[in-house]
Amino acid sequence: MSSFRTFSMAAVCALVVLTVGFVESPQASAENPVGATSWSNANAAPASGPAQLNGVYCATSTFCVAVGTQNIGVGLGALIEQWNGTSWSVVPNVPGGGTGNGLSSVSCAGPDFCMAVGTIAEMWNGTAWSLSTGGSGTSVSCVSTTVCEALTTVLVGGTTPEVVGEQWNGTSWSPVPAATPAATGAPPVIEVTAMYCVDADWCIAVGDTDVQTPSGTPFAEVWNGSSWNLSTVVVPGGVTGSLLRSVSCAGPSFCEAVGQIDGTSHQNLIETWNGSQWTIPANVPDTSSTEDQGLSGVDCFSQTTCSAVGQVGPIVGPSSATLALEWNGSSWSIVSNTPNEGTGSNLNGESCITDWACVAVGFYTTSGEPDGAPFAMMAPIARSGYYLVGADGGIFSFDAQFYGSTGGQHLNEPIVGMAVMPGGDGYYLVASDGGVFNYGSARFYGSLGSLHLNKPIVGMALTADGAGYWLVASDGGVFSFGDAIFYGSTGGMRINAPVVGMAATPDGKGYYLVGADGGIYNYGAAPFYGSAGNLVLNKPIVGMAVPTEGGYYLVGSDGGVFSYPVTDGPPFYGSTGSITLNKPIVGMLAVQGGYYLAASDGGVFAFPNTLPFWGSMGSTTLNAPIVGIAG
Repeated sequence: MSSFRTFSMAAVCALVVLTVGFVESPQASAENPVGATSWSNANAAPASGPAQLNGVYCATSTFCVAVGTQNIGVGLGALIEQWNGTSWSVVPNVPGGGTGNGLSSVSCAGPDFCMAVGTIAEMWNGTAWSLSTGGSGTSVSCVSTTVCEALTTVLVGGTTPEVVGEQWNGTSWSPVPAATPAATGAPPVIEVTAMYCVDADWCIAVGDTDVQTPSGTPFAEVWNGSSWNLSTVVVPGGVTGSLLRSVSCAGPSFCEAVGQIDGTSHQNLIETWNGSQWTIPANVPDTSSTEDQGLSGVDCFSQTTCSAVGQVGPIVGPSSATLALEWNGSSWSIVSNTPNEGTGSNLNGESCITDWACVAVGFYTTSGEPDGAPFAMMAPIARSGYYLVGADGGIFSFDAQFYGSTGGQHLNEPIVGMAVMPGGDGYYLVASDGGVFNYGSARFYGSLGSLHLNKPIVGMALTADGAGYWLVASDGGVFSFGDAIFYGSTGGMRINAPVVGMAATPDGKGYYLVGADGGIYNYGAAPFYGSAGNLVLNKPIVGMAVPTEGGYYLVGSDGGVFSYPVTDGPPFYGSTGSITLNKPIVGMLAVQGGYYLAASDGGVFAFPNTLPFWGSMGSTTLNAPIVGIAG
């Protein structure tokens, strides 16, 4: 097996985009886990020579970045690969990627901004990569285009390791105070392996000391907005040493860090952060007590769903195989039948994306060839958890974290919609007067609550990175906040029917407005695939949904579903158009392999009926009708 100690690895710092639905079937449990359960080879692009991928970040279903190192003939250089939704390709001629330069970690604030670090720092602006002068690090996490945190270790006087921090402000890098743990090896070694930022004022990082000896010790430190401070990590007892290689959070009160325990054989290590202290979960699974194994990447998009990856192999010998675990809120379990390539496959990092896939990257070796080649695998996600929202702002959460509501507040106007943060660790509510209420990690960027509007607000949509949002009024007027770009509106047009909702494209580069007559108005890079504007409808359209694979759905108040483009568009799975409903349908959500309809009484309908169910309010007396679904 290729041990963690034989090659450099960096963990991905990814918070995923969460999109789930409302269904009627059994709720998730330890016996019915959800998560990355079916992995396949994603066919990473071959480099020009021996290479490995160290970190990955997926901003959308059609944009992932993986970084690492490759042999460029005269030494090691930087390697960047990009995923376009169909295949991986190597970025040619990486700026500054000459001899002696490699990349270990990457983080994106969206498809138009990424930062990759290693011996150098590279920045993606949506079109091209450029050298980000002054930056470096072994791990990076970006919460916006103007806030990135990076950590690395330098040798003071050539012998004494010290952890140093750097911060990106949108223009340049500047040093920030960092904490250095004690190291007792000879020579002392300190390695920062991963970090994750929830927002500009809270990050967590993990690493190891004395990693070149059999007695490595894990450490962690927390960013409070101005400095890094050490956090006491549990050191497993009765072993020779342990390492942490990756960390991911569903908010400042829930993080999972993963790595390896050294003993007679290497075993999986998982540590959980509850907002104040670390603990080791009971019964962390291993494939066998006689095999070497360990975890190198983790991604959590809620407190009940995480995925972790690593490798497993014989204690003696060069062969290794990929390893994947999943967390369902109660326990960790091993995912069977992960793909491999060559005689040894190793994983270094992982990132997950909306209702689509987790991606894990690393390298593989072949018999007689000690140097590796890039390797990637991906898994469809059956993400758990969703919310129903009432007109009074009451929130009903099903296998999803509750962060607050306006249910007990006096509102000037009723709530009309809800949007969940990409990582599932916060959400927004919007009222018909344009008042915006933010909870969890959702940040307030502005509202229309104090303005006189021509028409009431009817919905909202988030940008791909969650750092901005659009509000839309019934006349089609669009209002943008944060990093949301205004692409156009029908505010000054005469429209045949009022606008009833909006939806952004998965990459955030455009949006749609939909009218009650099924008319579609597309702006930015949102393609027009057709509309119901010229059809005689049994009931008015009440909403739309944009699946990650493209196209869009419209839904009527009777639950009639329309799919566009009509030919080769997203599949039609069924509708309630011919069913007598207790209450009208008020919204729709598309997910991988189907969609969900929700009624004003909180009843939920899934198409096809094989989609999972987490609960509904259909049999409950509500204080106010349900007005939206989100997840």
